[in-house]
Amino acid sequence: IQRAMLESATKWTTIELTGTINWYPPPAQSYQEHIWIDLLNDRFRVEFMSIDGEPTNILKISDGATIYDVNLIANQMQTYAYPDFARVGQYVVPLEKGFGYSHPMWGQMGTQLSEMAFPGNLAQTEGTFTALGIESIAGRDALVIDWTYIENDAPSIKFWLDTKTAVILKSQDFGKGGSTTLQGERIITQVIYNQELDMSLFTAPIGLPQAVIPAEAGDLPFVTESGLPIEKEAGELYFFLQPRQAGQSIELARVSGICVFDSANCPPLEKIQTPFPFNFTLSALSWSPDGSKAAFAYADNANGTPQKLFIFDPENNTWTSLAQFPYFDPPFWSPDGTWIAFRTQDGLGGEHVYVMHRDGSDLKNISANLPAAGKPYVMDGWYTENIIMRSASLASQGSIYLVRASDGFAKPMFDTLLTKAQFIASPDASLLAYDDFDYNTQQHVVKVMEPDAANPITLATFSGGGLYPLVWSPNSQLLAFNYNGFENNNPTAEVYISNRDGNKISLVYIGNSVGRLVFSPNGQYLLVEETTSATGGHLFLINLATAELHQNILQAPGLTTDYDWYAPSWRP
Repeated sequence: IQRAMLESATKWTTIELTGTINWYPPPAQSYQEHIWIDLLNDRFRVEFMSIDGEPTNILKISDGATIYDVNLIANQMQTYAYPDFARVGQYVVPLEKGFGYSHPMWGQMGTQLSEMAFPGNLAQTEGTFTALGIESIAGRDALVIDWTYIENDAPSIKFWLDTKTAVILKSQDFGKGGSTTLQGERIITQVIYNQELDMSLFTAPIGLPQAVIPAEAGDLPFVTESGLPIEKEAGELYFFLQPRQAGQSIELARVSGICVFDSANCPPLEKIQTPFPFNFTLSALSWSPDGSKAAFAYADNANGTPQKLFIFDPENNTWTSLAQFPYFDPPFWSPDGTWIAFRTQDGLGGEHVYVMHRDGSDLKNISANLPAAGKPYVMDGWYTENIIMRSASLASQGSIYLVRASDGFAKPMFDTLLTKAQFIASPDASLLAYDDFDYNTQQHVVKVMEPDAANPITLATFSGGGLYPLVWSPNSQLLAFNYNGFENNNPTAEVYISNRDGNKISLVYIGNSVGRLVFSPNGQYLLVEETTSATGGHLFLINLATAELHQNILQAPGLTTDYDWYAPSWRP
């Protein structure tokens, strides 16, 4: 049984599946999926439907080069490249004790029905497969199987395998602990193998309009200009220098915060020596609250994997490896600086969230208790001693959880389902900021509310476009956010500042495309990462104590616009 499941993808080249998904623990969910997969050409299409067969507003497509997340009703789309590691065709999933690998294409699709087309991750070693008989599902013979985890007495999963291909035609989930209570059920109602699929299935819609109605800008200032800070209070800016000429390497640089507050006494730019070359995608350094250390995930070998989680000591310029996994998402420090949380991916569809102490001790997986129906999950940051985890499943209905770092205890963040949004906790944990987006009206509403969802306040409203990122000032009094839109078919970026009460909002920056927003440690300046300015990707400074809309580029001796500057962080 295991071998058949591991080799299932070698039994077909294209597949079309239609089926129904039901999850019973509250909040109950029921919907349908219709999927097409062209295995040899890295193409797929996923359509979601209501339980009565009516199309919903979400669609996912791969044309073999690009993956498209499409909002059908709003006619809006997000795109990202199909990863090279997922181009494996009729991949045979490895069998390794203690692991449940999956087909890399399923990792890109990530839906409940597509998992049934790739059963390899369910062929786990630490359990018992018991064949119960043969039944007919979707007009095909299916072997009925109980899978019981090695530490349990009752089955955790019951599934029906196509006897010709080992594709799962039906599954019932009883929870990892095993029980007689049905938690979820997936049933294939139609399956077609090896048909010739029309290319139009994998073509993304074109001409997706985005309406732009910017919010009204108010008046600055937001802060009172203080005296010049000493060097330690000014902090340090870290960012990467991207050369524009072939044969040159990316470098990590730092500039004293004095250059922002007192340009006449600005020391020269420094380049930081690293024990590895920068050959792969980079993210910003993640600083501990006290600024003594930075966490940074990167691969120090030519293969790009595995990656290591390094701790950078800026005083001694040392890099210490604390953990190693195939791939890391950017790490987050806990508010008290005692924990580092990070999400890992195995490149094969598996993902987990771990925490560890800043010295690398007490490494533990804390995502195991999250409901399977919401997988995959992403980590949005910390709220007190908990990590905010949000379902990234296209079919999930706003499932957001608080996961306690010490023991992995997970509980819903809110008593009722709210918008499926990223919630950003203020540093003092008194407020949550989020983008309340309505897919039907295409309206973005920037809101803040108390942690129990009480007393929501609207800060700004936009039509169309997108909102990212949202960033709190260190003292939790101000919120900065960027609105992306289009004007005359050209991208635009508008950065706004609002106070926490929502009674003052001002436009502080206008550009083309903004990546990161970073407040200075004293909250007087906002650093804007402009990725496509007239001179390339550079960093601009907004003085929040003035009443003018300035776009002042960062300056320091030795810093030149012959390079692109990106992925900034501000060490406190």
